[in-house]
Formats: sequence, structure tokens, C-alpha cells
Amino acid sequence: MATDAPTYRSLWIESHTPIAFFDPSPMLTLSIAVAFRALFAALFDAQRSESIRLALEPAAFITGGAVERHRTVEKGVTEPTQPRGTTVAAPTRSEALTLLAMLQREARLVDLIQEPLEQYSDAQVGAAARPCLTQCRSTLARAFELQPVINQTEGTSVDLPEVASPLRFQWVGDATVEQKRGRLVHPGWQAGRCELAHWTGAAEDHRVIAPAQIES
Repeated sequence: MATDAPTYRSLWIESHTPIAFFDPSPMLTLSIAVAFRALFAALFDAQRSESIRLALEPAAFITGGAVERHRTVEKGVTEPTQPRGTTVAAPTRSEALTLLAMLQREARLVDLIQEPLEQYSDAQVGAAARPCLTQCRSTLARAFELQPVINQTEGTSVDLPEVASPLRFQWVGDATVEQKRGRLVHPGWQAGRCELAHWTGAAEDHRVIAPAQIES
């Protein structure tokens, strides 16, 4: 006789003792089929193999469901996607623009450089450049605390370390890099610090060096 269990069936043998066998569910049958398809896809298709590898990584899943980690673009190239629920960081401003804006604001440097100097005499240019250069020096000193690389007088003899960085020491004239002693031609400059203002403007204004001034 047969049992009424929906997922089991009984097999009677000579002892009339029922032995129950598991009846594969449609879901299990489907999973096995998918597993075989994934196996052959991974063997013969590099792109699908990479996708399967990523899908099997534990980091690809979080509580509540899977997170899409990659997307396929043209020609089968995969690129990382932006995780859902995250915000895109606002564009930052180049420190070069921040410095140029500072020199313009405090010393009017850009105004002086952009002025067509052909219409002025050397005396007029010098008179205009003096206050600009004085203020530029003050601004750079405050932001960078400029210091000489070698704090000695030009023209004196100096000794170089055994390992001399070419960014710190530069040979000029007929000197060779094997020499460890030479005459100081220029002391060089280095920054004792770098303190530029943090820019907090809007994205569309991050390249503005100086605002247009309008009078009523």
C-alpha cells in the first residue's frame, strides 16, 4: 500500500517495510539545472565566469537582498557601479586655483599680470608692481612659511650629503652629480607648511578666481 504524504513515496520490499525516498521538488530540479548551466558558462565564457565569481562572493550580499556591484557596458567590459543610497561627493577645488584667488584678492596679482604693459613706462610698471609684490610676499609667507633649502649665502662652498635628491639639489654648469662639494648659486626654496583656505563654494563656481564687481 502507498502513503499519502505529498513529498514522499513508499517502496515495499519483501519484508513489507516501507522505505521513504525524498521526492525532488521543482525548485531543487531548477537549481541543479542552473548549476550545470553556470558550470559550462564559466568554462567557455570568460565574461560570464567573472560575473559568476562576483555573484558567489559573500561581500556581494547584505541583509535584505543582493547589492548590484557591477554593470555590463559595451563590448563586455564591467565597471563598478555607485552603491545605492550613497551621495556623490561635491567637486573639490584645485589648490592652485585657491592660491591664485588668494593672490588676486590680497595683492591684485592677476590684474597686474593681465594688464597690457606696453602702454606704460618702466617707471609706471615698477610703481604698480612694488605694492603688489610686497603683498604677494606677505601672502606666501603666511600660507607656506617659505624657507631656503640651504640656509647659506650665495657664492659660498657647500657640502652635499652622500645621497643627494635631484629635487633638492641641482647641479648647474660643468658640475657632475658625482661631486659632493660645490659653490652655492641659488639657495632654493621649500615650504615650511601649506595652509590654504578650504573652499566651500558651489560646484559651478569652483573655477572662479575673482568675482565680477558691479556698481549700482
